[in-house]
Amino acid sequence: MKKAFLTEILFIPKTYEIDYAGIVSNQVYIKWLEDLRYEMMRKYYGWENLMNEVVPVIIRTEINYKKSVRLLERVDGRMWISGIRGPKFFLTAEFYSENIIVADAYQIGAFLNEKTGKPTRVPKKMVKLIEEYEENE
Repeated sequence: MKKAFLTEILFIPKTYEIDYAGIVSNQVYIKWLEDLRYEMMRKYYGWENLMNEVVPVIIRTEINYKKSVRLLERVDGRMWISGIRGPKFFLTAEFYSENIIVADAYQIGAFLNEKTGKPTRVPKKMVKLIEEYEENE
């Protein structure tokens, strides 16, 4: 699968995101992943469409920290859908500062039926959009 639904956001760490060692706190990357995922769904599918069909949840997050980031460093965040299987979707993200990778992350999510709370397949409309996106790449 190509980088379906590729989304990019520029992050600039704030003073409240810096830990006692003067670097971006690890927990900030979780927030940045959420910001990327939110923007991806808004841009390519629409949260209103999604929430009328299913509820997306993240069931696993793995982050590899490669280089420290300090206050006011520009960080380019990128996220894309790297796979779909049944009710699960797989996301990959990378964070760069001055074209050097500072962290990468992988998330596994699932879609739940809003009424039953049980796993359900990725919405057909979303699968179709991803397939069309890949064909046009």
